[in-house]
Amino acid sequence: MSKTASRREGIVQRLRDQGSITVGDIINQFQVSEATARRDLETLEQDKKLIRTFGGAVLDTVRTEIPFYRKMEMNPEEKKEIAEKAYGIIREGDVIGLTGGTTNMFVARRIIQQPFDRLTVVTNALNIGFELAGLPGLELIMTGGVNRTQSYELSGPMADATLERITIQKTFLGADGVELNRGLTTFNEIEANTNRQMMRQSLETYVLADHTKLNRSSLYLIEGWQRVNALITDSRIPPELKKTYLSAGIQLL
Repeated sequence: MSKTASRREGIVQRLRDQGSITVGDIINQFQVSEATARRDLETLEQDKKLIRTFGGAVLDTVRTEIPFYRKMEMNPEEKKEIAEKAYGIIREGDVIGLTGGTTNMFVARRIIQQPFDRLTVVTNALNIGFELAGLPGLELIMTGGVNRTQSYELSGPMADATLERITIQKTFLGADGVELNRGLTTFNEIEANTNRQMMRQSLETYVLADHTKLNRSSLYLIEGWQRVNALITDSRIPPELKKTYLSAGIQLL
């Protein structure tokens, strides 16, 4: 294997481990110039190994879904930061919705760390329900539905029918892709439908997405931006991208 091929394989492996990489990461790890790093990313994107972003790249999950346990290992500090911001929006006595996804798992664990005296959580995620079940002062409503083993989410007509009978004050929505023009996307069509239904039953919706999910799309559309109150992301969002979202009228937290 040539030195160039070995370096590019190393870039892909780091993406598999961490979910994202910056041009600076490539320069530091492989001791190459900025031009070489950018050329590597361009070639790997052409080979459909990654998607370039502002100053770096992320895994191409439009075609390949990352297993849940691997997602839990990716960007944990960023997800904790987002969970802390989401927790700060929740008020005593609220009825909140938590869709599936690893970032909402961090939100659930933040609630466990500092429980409310009275809180109702509506979720279609088995793992989140398991985390929160038995927490004093918390009323847990599970949607029912068919479980998808890749995500632990319950979805389909049974889940949608349950949601139709509930009014949610604040929904915290996870997404695989967040893109300014296309909107919010995910990997599975049935899950997209159930997530959309939860948004429609909610008075407010907050999208949770770390910086690696921004400016990218997955296969199936959940919803556009018209029902979104704010996008909660982490402090590593590139300044240029932050400016673009704010200029489009999207509130960032």
